[in-house]
Amino acid sequence: MYDMSSPLAKDKKSFFDKLLIRFHKNASHSNRIAILSRLFTQKIQELAIQKETITLLDIGCGDMKITKILAEQNKNLQTTGVDIYPNTRNWKNYVAFDGRTLPFTEKSFDIILFSDVLHHDYENLDQLIKEAKRVSNFIMIKDHFEYGFFSRTLLQLADIVGNYGYGVSIPKRYFTKKRFQELVKKHQLTEIKQQCPVYLYNHLPLVKYIFKGKYQFTSVIKT
Repeated sequence: MYDMSSPLAKDKKSFFDKLLIRFHKNASHSNRIAILSRLFTQKIQELAIQKETITLLDIGCGDMKITKILAEQNKNLQTTGVDIYPNTRNWKNYVAFDGRTLPFTEKSFDIILFSDVLHHDYENLDQLIKEAKRVSNFIMIKDHFEYGFFSRTLLQLADIVGNYGYGVSIPKRYFTKKRFQELVKKHQLTEIKQQCPVYLYNHLPLVKYIFKGKYQFTSVIKT
């Protein structure tokens, strides 16, 4: 399986892969993108960065749908996306990288975005945070909290539905609140604001009671 969370990961998809992808798109994908885009826009505006042009780097950008929506919703936002897969679709402002070292100079960006990426790449977690700190002034993270075996299993099932068809790795664990705070402290970062719960599935009658808002969180961090 592949690291990070990207629809680019698997070029050839089986019938089962395509079935999972179709189910996920119909059930929640578009709604999730819309909710997260609004949420990230809110976080960007709350930072109140006093610049004519604000620069944002989306690490693990996948198909850049969120990145593009953010650029549309924030007219003074200049977006760039990086992922570990080659740019086969000729997307504007897309850069491939090795998954560890960002090909940018110090403080090249105002904001780094990790949207459901870090839990897929625990092996390079510290390196990615170190690099994000090096090239940006703020880091925005959207990820998951687990609270034990039951919640971890539910999150893994959700990852299977949402990512397996693309060839993306299914995590063995997720952040706990304690583990996340230890990560922030380890890298000498300052968390400005954390939001938990985040509700992504309120439009799905039964699912919203199973995949609870407390399993999702956002964090805005000063580097």
